[in-house]
Amino acid sequence: MDFRLWQSWQQGQNVFNTWGNFAPSQNFRWRSTLAVGALIFGLAGILPATYAVADNPSPAPAPAVSPATPPTSPATTAKPDLNTIKAGDDDSSDDAKGSDGDGDKPKYPPFGNVIKDAKKISGLLTLYKRENQLFAEIPGGMLNKDLIMVISIAKGIGQQPLLGGMSWSFGDDSVLQFRKVDDTIRIIRRNVRFTADANSPEKNAVGHAYTDSVLFSLPIATMAPSGAPVVDLTPVFMSDFPQISMVLPGFAFAANKSNWALVKSYPDNVELQVAATYASGGNQEIDTVADSRGVTIHVHYSISVLPSTGYRPRLADDRVGYFLTVQKDYSHKNEEDRFIRYVNRWDLQKADPGADISPPKKPIIFWLEKTIPYKFRKPIRDGILEWNKAFEKAGFYNAVEVRQQPDNADWEPEDINYNTFRWITSSNGFAMGPSRVNPLTGQILDADIIFDADFLQSWKREYETFTPESIAAMTGGPNDLRGYQLFMKQRKGLDHLSNCQDCQLSYGRGMDMAFGGAMLFAKDPALAEAEKEKLMMQGIKEITMHEVGHTLGLRHNFKSSTVYSLADLHDTSKTSETGLTASVMDYAPVNIAQKDAKQGDFYSTTIGPYDMWAIEYGYKPVSGNSPEGELPELKKIAARSGEPALAYSTDEDTRGVDPDPLSNRFDLGKDPLEYAQNQAKLISGLWEGVVERMVPEGEGYQKARQTFGMLLSKYGMAMFMASRNIGGLYVHRGHKGDKDAPAPFVVVDANKQRETLKMLDEQVFSDKPFSFPPVLYNYLASTRWSHWGTSTPLRTELAIHDTVAMWQERILSQLLSPLTLERLYDSELRISRDEDAFTVAELLKKLTSSIFSEVDKLPDGEFTDRKPAISSLRRNLQRQYLDRLTKIALGQTDAPNDCRSLAQLELKNLNERLTKNLAANPKLDSYTLAHLTEVQSYIGKVLNANVQLNSGGGGGGGLFHLLLGKEGE
Repeated sequence: MDFRLWQSWQQGQNVFNTWGNFAPSQNFRWRSTLAVGALIFGLAGILPATYAVADNPSPAPAPAVSPATPPTSPATTAKPDLNTIKAGDDDSSDDAKGSDGDGDKPKYPPFGNVIKDAKKISGLLTLYKRENQLFAEIPGGMLNKDLIMVISIAKGIGQQPLLGGMSWSFGDDSVLQFRKVDDTIRIIRRNVRFTADANSPEKNAVGHAYTDSVLFSLPIATMAPSGAPVVDLTPVFMSDFPQISMVLPGFAFAANKSNWALVKSYPDNVELQVAATYASGGNQEIDTVADSRGVTIHVHYSISVLPSTGYRPRLADDRVGYFLTVQKDYSHKNEEDRFIRYVNRWDLQKADPGADISPPKKPIIFWLEKTIPYKFRKPIRDGILEWNKAFEKAGFYNAVEVRQQPDNADWEPEDINYNTFRWITSSNGFAMGPSRVNPLTGQILDADIIFDADFLQSWKREYETFTPESIAAMTGGPNDLRGYQLFMKQRKGLDHLSNCQDCQLSYGRGMDMAFGGAMLFAKDPALAEAEKEKLMMQGIKEITMHEVGHTLGLRHNFKSSTVYSLADLHDTSKTSETGLTASVMDYAPVNIAQKDAKQGDFYSTTIGPYDMWAIEYGYKPVSGNSPEGELPELKKIAARSGEPALAYSTDEDTRGVDPDPLSNRFDLGKDPLEYAQNQAKLISGLWEGVVERMVPEGEGYQKARQTFGMLLSKYGMAMFMASRNIGGLYVHRGHKGDKDAPAPFVVVDANKQRETLKMLDEQVFSDKPFSFPPVLYNYLASTRWSHWGTSTPLRTELAIHDTVAMWQERILSQLLSPLTLERLYDSELRISRDEDAFTVAELLKKLTSSIFSEVDKLPDGEFTDRKPAISSLRRNLQRQYLDRLTKIALGQTDAPNDCRSLAQLELKNLNERLTKNLAANPKLDSYTLAHLTEVQSYIGKVLNANVQLNSGGGGGGGLFHLLLGKEGE
């Protein structure tokens, strides 16, 4: 049979199988019609040899693509053999012919016919490429062998998450196998999460409980002269294998618009790249794509044999922050917890095992991609090499090396043999340091750090307009359990970033650089430019150290910023040795001194003591013949966790629902309260003269508005961090017996909570900090361009009341969150009755007294509508507070019942004070009189329980969205 006709028949069968999946199983007639139709199409040669997208059942054949010339492999200097296969080559071989058992008719089409005119590419897999088809020999030695496949986005579309250089995975890195089943080769993704000792009864039980996943079943197209089966890999890679359509709703993979961009095979790895086009009806508009009817993304697949190097996994410890490889081992002796947790780390082995400090047999090599601007190569190189300090302490000399990619290099950064530091331009302002890991052992195999140049653009339109959602995102997200659960439900399934925990460091770095620049200009305009250059270079080095830390296996540590007092942060004799924080795995803001004080480093210039300790735990060679045998020495290392500089908390300790006020992003110093007060002092002196300092002559006023938004955000974030003291618990990871380790939970001192509330009264709930120069408001202009890549604001002028109210509301929501109230309530039992405690009763009483202070003592004097007794900012704050207090009183939150009773009592007492003082002060201005009268009326209805909250209420400003009942109902 002519192979083209035979292949068309196979295509017809595939169409039948695909379409048949959508047919009701009982509709035999319909399914039979499909089968006959598929047969006719196949025999007529209508179906092309390539695969078509579902939205175009009859596509034109894919264009031919010339195969790229393979570069020199890192493992060998020989280039792959590239030969053209002619029809009939080797087709006389018995192995090539095969047999169907009757001795006459070949079981498979002749090898030479199948791969006619194909280019042969030799390597780990022998490949044959013809136009858009790719065949591969699968020799017996490759069957049932574990392969790891790493997927990357080689060229993206400038939109998160489809950015060039991005690693792409959902869950564990894929371990694949080729398995022969009858006349097919199946591609299997192994289930590596469950295991048991070989030849044990538990191993059989695991085999019965969990299965692997069959991803593809490929018919054997022919047999190679070597006897190896040959399969067509086209349907594997000319498909939505990476599931990109999950993040491109409304788009489908279009095989007829896709082609091979790269096909290479080396002795140790195969590198494939598909210019994958996703098609849509064109109804969507993507700024960075020319036409949404065809969105082309270059998807890179790096396939290699899972290494077997004698690597010994290292067991993890929850006191030290590493990314983990986790398996459930049913042979594990500890039946309470069958999980085996390995740290993710590189396979570093001493060249001289007997030496205290030795070079590694194989160093960790990072290549600086040729895309990095020249001026930034030195701080990036220095940031990478800084980690050698930690490795030297762990016993390795020059464990990390840095090399520059030559301008004429012909290898791809996605190649698993190269660890790269990449500079991209996606206008997303981020950096990340993902790694690819053996999911059986935790051995890191490859890492590629990505820097987006846009994070250096410190002045952004994002600072022009804020929303409650954006403010919540800046301050940890939802701070009540219901809101957090809803947030996680919405996010589920979209976490596709591998081993970087969605690193957000450089997102905040743009705001920091803007803040630093504004502060430096205010302090000394003559030195501002030179200092800004220093600030930028230190910032790049610190982000580099942070992202490299991720590629070494380390997670975030958001508690490391508490190691120094604010005064120590400007003592470079200390910080040059240890950094500004105990770990570069924190998110540290720019360090700015007060106007007349000495300026220290802006960012950490070296790794910290926690980083040294974490690398020691993960990489120091210790005695023991197995992972379990290493535990005694590892536990000694981890037992130092009680030392203040080794405190550790990470992403799941720093959510809006978490209790520890010392675990924050973008804070500095031992005490969040002191940091907030310091920020307030820094920022308060900047409002005056913003326009004069920040807007160059001849330019628009957008930078004044951006500066205003940035300063208010820095102010609000610091105040929010301090507010977490109230109801807070210090959380520690120490184990029993760790020296100087506190209890796992320690209630924040009652006086510290009172001091915090007093500071919030002065800096957030008062209108004085927000009494900006009136003339300033008239120069806060938004950007006025209207074209792709921009958005037109709903209001061109700044919504002054709303902008201030959003920050006040966010901090009120933290203080009155049901979770905060419940923690305060519980903490009364965590402390002896003989000890002082800050209670829910005290919080509500002081909040009411603070926010409604005018009710008890209305100012003396003549009031007018232009000079009201209660300012508009305060009136809005009072509405927000009363709205939240009412919901607690009516039991419409998850706060404890005692909190509901206390809220009702506060409303009752406030109502009595209103009645008394309104009668004593009849000469109020219209605004104040109308406001207090309405508040009094409202409270009366609430106390009589004749009100019903609007089901859509919630958040600030919802007070007068109540549906009030009539009198007497």
